[in-house]
Order: sequence, then structure tokens, then C-alpha cells
Amino acid sequence: MRDSRMKAAVLAAAVALAALLPVSASAASPTGAPVAATANAPKPAKRPVCTDKDARADCVLKAVPTKVVKKAGTTEMPTNALNAAQLQDAYKLPSDLLGGGRTIAVVSPFGNSLAEEDLNAYRTANGLHPCDAEFPCLRKIDQRGGTTPPPAVPGWGLYGAVGLDMASAACPNCKLLLVEADDDTLANQGEAVDEAVRQGADAVVVMQSWTGEYEGQQALAKHFDHPGVAIVASSGSSGFNGTGQQALPAAYPTVVAVAGTELFRDPATPRGWSERVWRHTSSGCSVYAARPSWQAKGSCGNRRTVADVAAVASDLTPVLVYDTSSSGWVRVSGPPVASALISGVYGLAGNTARTKAPSRPYSSPQRHLFDITTGTNGYCGDGYLCTAGRRYDAPSGMGAPNGTGAF
Repeated sequence: MRDSRMKAAVLAAAVALAALLPVSASAASPTGAPVAATANAPKPAKRPVCTDKDARADCVLKAVPTKVVKKAGTTEMPTNALNAAQLQDAYKLPSDLLGGGRTIAVVSPFGNSLAEEDLNAYRTANGLHPCDAEFPCLRKIDQRGGTTPPPAVPGWGLYGAVGLDMASAACPNCKLLLVEADDDTLANQGEAVDEAVRQGADAVVVMQSWTGEYEGQQALAKHFDHPGVAIVASSGSSGFNGTGQQALPAAYPTVVAVAGTELFRDPATPRGWSERVWRHTSSGCSVYAARPSWQAKGSCGNRRTVADVAAVASDLTPVLVYDTSSSGWVRVSGPPVASALISGVYGLAGNTARTKAPSRPYSSPQRHLFDITTGTNGYCGDGYLCTAGRRYDAPSGMGAPNGTGAF
């Protein structure tokens, strides 16, 4: 019976990984004009959002519409998913006190004309100051720094909404910059990251990160390497990948790779919450990226191990997001939830040190992180690559934020 479960887990991981296998894609010049294709660069599949009825392995964001239950004296916001106050409490974030003057950039593919209205609906319902004339906390640009948005594509607006809402939840006092990339290719995401840094971002979250590793990926690595700026991306949702391809840009050693967890209230613990590895979060050894100096050699040898840190992403414990294109309030889960939240933590921390952002959790005292010690995302011969344990493990990294000390 145990063997059959192991085989099933391996098969599930293999099926999920198939969604990340590279095909082809074009690169872009520094001005955004198309140029010759980068060798073997993959083109992401256009399947941005799933629902509870979907069982596909390539689901990245899952969104379920939810209605407000109106009761006298209550805020008009659903209560069947995690709100901003609950996220702040779970990760012990001093969100009311810090973050002033810091900018978090959200890099999201395609246009979103209702980004500001949707963000303010979320912020107001959560008791956060709206982005208005009194507190002008949102700017929106294209990947060249202009104000001409790319076309909107159904389903993709939710990515920008998740990024802005989760960054706001962690750091309400931070300024937000939505950079709308021309499309979901790695090349244009990289151009958008460069522009975000030019615009003064302290942290940048790349909302699309399911491009699989490929030979020649180093050609685009420079776009995701900006000392003094935290570049954040999710590890993916394909389960344990072993020595298979990890998700880009998370596999780059200069990027903070964020794994997903299941987060739920637990009055029996001093924290008041418990957290475990999300069964779909991705982890494993990079095929092409070298191991950074702050990671132990371990089972991946001289290759990078994914991931670095973790935050909530599970479909069993979704977060609340407001997105008009998704019918307003939705319960959302998936890897971008975790990475957007962690970008907000980096903004809240306000650490402009020249040390690489991914290295900071590794050198931090354990008291600044919640060590995740339960849960698995597959079967592997070396348990720490797919199973949570004390201190570092691949499916939860160094753990989840306990305040901002590790960031």
C-alpha cells in the first residue's frame, strides 16, 4: 500500500512538471522591440486562472467567487478566507508602523484598467488607507516606463490584483508600482523588472513564474539581479521536481524563491497559527543554476536548491482578493499569493543592504522565522528535498516570516 502511494506521488509530480517543459519564446531588446529568439527559451502556456472545478496540473492561480454576507455592524467583506489583519497576525508583521517611503513593484503581464479601483476596494474593506490624493500610494506604468498599457487579456487581471492586495496586506504604508509587461514571456518580465528598479523599487515581485528552466537561461539572468533590491518569485505549483526543471525566475540564485504553505488558526500553539508545506508547492534541484554561497551543498551538490522561504498559498486556506474581472471578491490560492506577500515583507523590512536579498533568511536567527516542520510535496529518496524538517528544507526553505527580522 505504501509503495502504491509513493508511485502515485511520483506520477503526480511528473504530470505536474510536464506543464513546465520548455517550448519556444521570443526575447526582447532593451527598448522592448522584438529581437531574435533566445536559444531554447520556453513560452509560457496561456492558462492563467483555474476554478474549483479544474483539476489541471498547470493551475497557477485558483479563484473562487465569494459573496459578502451582510450583517449589522460588520465590514462588507467575506469572512471565508484570510484577510489582511489575519495575515499580519499570522506572520507577526508590524504593518502599522513600518514601510513608509518604500516602494514595492508588482510585475504582471498585460493590462488592467481597473487596478486602482480594485485595490482601493480591498484596502478600504480591510481598514487600510485607500490610494488617493491624500495618500498617493499607487502608480501604474508599462515595461518601458510609459503610461500606455498593453492590451488586457482575460484572466490576467487577477495577477495584478493579487500582487497589489497581498503587498498591501503586508505593508500598507508602502508605495505600490504596477508594471504591466507586454506579455508573459520571461524576456518581457525581465524588462519590466529592470524598469521597476529604475523607478526606485525596493522590492519587486514577478507575478508570472511558471517558465521552466532551459539551456541558455543565463542570457536573461541579468534582468533579475539588482543588488539592494529584493526580486521575488514563486517556486511554482508542480510538486517535488527532483532534478527536473525548476520555475524561472525563481531558480536564479539572485531571486528570492518562495514556496507555498497551508496556514490555519491553531489556538493550541503560542503563535496562534499552524503552518505546513502545501502539497502542490514546487521544490528540488536546479538543472542549470549554480548553488549560491549561502546555501549548503546538500543533495543538489553545486546546483541551486529551490526554495528559500515560504508563505501561504494553499487552496485549502485561500486569501481574499478583490478583482472586478473575477466578479469582485474572490478566494484565491496559488504560488503568486505567497510571493506577493513576501515582497510586502521585504518592503516592510526596508533593508537596503547590498547583501543579496535571498541570503538574508539564511543568516538570520531562527527566532525571526517560523520553522515549518510538517508536510510534504511528493516522494524523494532524500527527505529534505520534499519533506519539511527542522531548519532548512526545500519545500519550505528557511521558513515563514516571524516579523521582519529575517528580511
